[in-house]
Amino acid sequence: MTTSRSPLRQDTLFYPASTLLELPTVLMFAGHTDARQDTLNASVPFSVSPFHFPGGVNLGPTSATGLDPEGPSSENLPPEEPDPAEQNQNLERRLKTLRKSPGFKLVADSLLLLRTCQLDMDCPPGREHYVREQLKALLMQLTGKPLDPDQLHITFTTEEHPSVDAAGRERYSDRLSLTEIALSSFDAPRFMGLYRSKIEEQALSDQTTLTATAVFRQIANAPWTQQYGTALETFWAQHATTYRALYRLGFLDALAHQSLRGRISKAGYDLTLDALGLRTFPTHAAALEQTGRGTKTQVRMLSINGETVPGIFQVSSKNTSHCFIHLSGNRGEVIEYISDKPEDMCTRLVAAMNASGLHGRVLHEFAPDENDRIVLDTPLIDTDVFIELTRAQESFTHRLSGAEQHDDSDLLRPIARGLALASAVDLWQTHLAILDDVPVAPAIANRVMTNYLKDHHRLTLDPDHVFIAYRHGDNITQLGDARRPSTYVHSPDETPVSLSQALIRNYRVDRPVGYIDHDGGTDVFLDTTGKGVLADDQILDIAPQALEDYIKAFDFLTLMTRRINDFWERRKQSIEQAFTSAFITQALISLKLGSLGREGFDRVVHALSYPEAAVWHVLSFYIQGSLVDGLEHQPTGLLVLEEPGRLKILYQAGHPKAFVEFRNDQEFNAYLNRVTADQDWRDTVMQYVPGHYHERLNYLFKLWGSVAAPSPPASILRPWTDALYNPDTRKAMHHSLCEEKLPGSPFAFLRQLLKQNAQADAQQQIVTPAQVSLDHWTTRLRHLQRLLGPMSLVLTPAFMASLATEIGIASLNIASANLPGKRHEEKHQALLSLLSLGLLQAGPRTPGLARALGKAMRSARTRAGSASVAQSNVTETLLSRSMAARQTRLETFFYTDARLKRWTVLDTGEFAQVAIHAWKLGRRFLLWTSDRGQARTLVVSTHGYYLPWTSTVKIPNGSEIRTYAPHGYELVDPALHRVVSKSVSPFSVATTVDNTPVRPLPSWAPLVLTDKVMAGTALTGRLKNYTLSKFQSPTYESYEDIARIVRNSHLSPLRSQLPRTPMDVLTVRNRFGMLSPTLDDLFSTLAGNGIHYDRILLVHCRCAAIDVLLRRSQIYVAPTVKPMIVKMSDPIKQPP
Repeated sequence: MTTSRSPLRQDTLFYPASTLLELPTVLMFAGHTDARQDTLNASVPFSVSPFHFPGGVNLGPTSATGLDPEGPSSENLPPEEPDPAEQNQNLERRLKTLRKSPGFKLVADSLLLLRTCQLDMDCPPGREHYVREQLKALLMQLTGKPLDPDQLHITFTTEEHPSVDAAGRERYSDRLSLTEIALSSFDAPRFMGLYRSKIEEQALSDQTTLTATAVFRQIANAPWTQQYGTALETFWAQHATTYRALYRLGFLDALAHQSLRGRISKAGYDLTLDALGLRTFPTHAAALEQTGRGTKTQVRMLSINGETVPGIFQVSSKNTSHCFIHLSGNRGEVIEYISDKPEDMCTRLVAAMNASGLHGRVLHEFAPDENDRIVLDTPLIDTDVFIELTRAQESFTHRLSGAEQHDDSDLLRPIARGLALASAVDLWQTHLAILDDVPVAPAIANRVMTNYLKDHHRLTLDPDHVFIAYRHGDNITQLGDARRPSTYVHSPDETPVSLSQALIRNYRVDRPVGYIDHDGGTDVFLDTTGKGVLADDQILDIAPQALEDYIKAFDFLTLMTRRINDFWERRKQSIEQAFTSAFITQALISLKLGSLGREGFDRVVHALSYPEAAVWHVLSFYIQGSLVDGLEHQPTGLLVLEEPGRLKILYQAGHPKAFVEFRNDQEFNAYLNRVTADQDWRDTVMQYVPGHYHERLNYLFKLWGSVAAPSPPASILRPWTDALYNPDTRKAMHHSLCEEKLPGSPFAFLRQLLKQNAQADAQQQIVTPAQVSLDHWTTRLRHLQRLLGPMSLVLTPAFMASLATEIGIASLNIASANLPGKRHEEKHQALLSLLSLGLLQAGPRTPGLARALGKAMRSARTRAGSASVAQSNVTETLLSRSMAARQTRLETFFYTDARLKRWTVLDTGEFAQVAIHAWKLGRRFLLWTSDRGQARTLVVSTHGYYLPWTSTVKIPNGSEIRTYAPHGYELVDPALHRVVSKSVSPFSVATTVDNTPVRPLPSWAPLVLTDKVMAGTALTGRLKNYTLSKFQSPTYESYEDIARIVRNSHLSPLRSQLPRTPMDVLTVRNRFGMLSPTLDDLFSTLAGNGIHYDRILLVHCRCAAIDVLLRRSQIYVAPTVKPMIVKMSDPIKQPP
């Protein structure tokens, strides 16, 4: 079973096996009695058996309850229980046979199916079942006990009017059950005979004192006869049209079978269709309700004593006098003869009636007295034949309702075949053929590239198995030199791309920039696994540039847009019919599940029958696309059928529980609050939402269902601004939605909605040549802007060039925002570019720019304000100091093989002829060393903290880690120069073997020295994996200060024999968009470059981040070490 959901197929979560569908225990009507359980799609569907035996004899149940009034016969019982699996197989075979019938297509997925269900539910129960239920209720009312009326009897005696049995014996007494007595009340003469008889006075049962006379009086005064007759009249008044359509359906299906099996001639088949107003066999359900007549035929029916006989009629040709007699339910040979005499026709019709088995009941009702004269006639029918047949059946049913020989199956017998066809409808629609034709970008791209391979390269390959990718070589040459390095370096992406995806992405052959890759190149290769694994023997003889030229010249978005429009417009009728079919089957399933009651079901049927009178509303949710577009209303395929003062019915297209009814708005809101928390419900709703809204709408649904907390506001100091930036979030949290009245059909709306979504997804997914060009030039201009940025602060021409570059970037972003599709991200970027240009770039430098332009044009000079000059001077001073000496080169790090980028602080008099290098360790760290070599001690000067989920890190082998604060404490900055000069004492030393405190704590200290306090974890050889961040700033511990401290550590502080302690310093770099590194990243980076230190001094805080935010962390001040020279001088005594 597939779990994917298509918008055109209203999938459910049930197993789509018709064997389960047909079992009565799978789905039942809610609130029905046991006698009317699951009248749709049951093993005995609709009230009668759909399976007829040869000769037109129906061996199904003879009552609407599916029970034989005479009770089961022991002769007919099977000797043993049948195998359920075999029963299911037989049922599946019969259902498949029904679904192959010619008339099945007329009822499947049509409104007639729902009306048939209404007819079946409103069909009056069998007379015996009806009186039995009424008697049970009466006995419960009189005695308060559940008594069985079939087991309670009354004895009647008479002396004047005995009954005579078949043997001629007279009977003066009769013992009848209460059910038989109540049934006789429908036959007035018989009941009057019982009324005149004498009743033996006795208690009905040992369980009650109720007498027979009292019960008989209650039965005589009960209005059951009138009520049952009223039920029949109501049934015919409400469902005569549906009855006629089913009657016509069953007859057309039988006629088609007779024609296929040669049981009626071609002329007879055509004449019969002409009599029904048809030329060929109908293909739509609308033909079942038409009432036309042909011009080539005459139709006659049989009448007895002026009363039309139901179930039989004759079609005759006006030209040839060929006559064909048709009987309801007959699938055998059609009676054919040639005559134009009315008496011959009457004789033939009477003979056909006698042969069909109608003769007994018809004569008994229309000529009850054997001595009465019988007048036979064959009147011509000018109106539709099935209108007359339905009227005759209605009249006949009313006659039989008061007869002793009443047969409950006579009410539904003429439409038994139509009910059988309706009961075989597959409610789950396991697959729709139209789904295979839905245009999607990957499938269309596959076809296009298949034709390209075949036409241009004579290759019959699947484009999804043909890939194009760049493969780097083993030998590269860097362009430029140390003095004039390359200003732009780009390495091609080596990810394989299939030809289908290459067309969608508008692929361009990528080439290296800034260096020469001697052995690299782009290859087109075949990988039948579809994973894009390159093998030398699978390289195809296809030039990548030729492939790029073809993709560049092919307008795939235009093709996709045309395909989408063609599909959704040209196949409009088929698509809306698919939605209608799903709507109908989902209504039946919801009725069986109980989510849709009878009142709601009738309203749904009425809305389909009279679409112009139905009032549908579409539910839309508020969603913020971009700041430029504002708040939008996004429909989601949820429709509401609403009328004042009546139930509100929600239709959820595509959901297993498609229909839900609500009594008021409170129930409706509570339902939405519950289902928005369900992931399956949200996923199904997303099928009717364009792809660029999926993430946002899913987040809003989670807020609506209270399963997710809202994101923090953009400004903590100004939380009220969140209502401006994210108005849809507030709408979702306040459970606000938009209801818009639907002007037309709901199925046309769904089709149009999916068409718009398909176009939006195509525009968002497919890359156009304009988008490729805009992305390329935006990247180059941004790189140029980074190059001009430092110089623009000190050089006016560079600033003017930078400003022009910023204007170009803003223009390109605006052009990208105007590409086809919503382009929310592009619109945001364009807005940010404009704000950056107006507020950050042009605004502060406008006075200086005006002065420069004034000088160039030799115009009058303008006086600049002192504040602007001061600000400009400060900025120029800071950046000139940091940028003037940075000449980055790629060098080998001392004794290792690692080649790292570095810049050198030039040797000046201030630095005593010692150069200091700043090495870039990856993109996160800077390592400061002396030109004389690497030290054996490393000082890590950063901020530090840990989170509740922070893990531990292994201490590097051969290194000892010195910390300057206990775990969980903030460290007061001990100053880097004091740490390097060993004026501050560490707190503890951690190695791979153990943890050792540097000095014992005083007795009053609140700490207990444990491994957790010293290393942050009780695991030996491991350390808490603290998160690190940059500590330095331009005014405090600047890069010049670090260089000076490193230089001093490599020089002897005194001109004596005291040993020096060289130390290197490591800091963290700030990089936009990158996460802060951890100790694990630091140790891995050092090890990856082959750099080892014997001692690593961690000079950072070791507190929890949440404690810092709540200002509840404890403070630790590292103790000061007394100078060694003072310690040595204290005990020396001075000579006298």
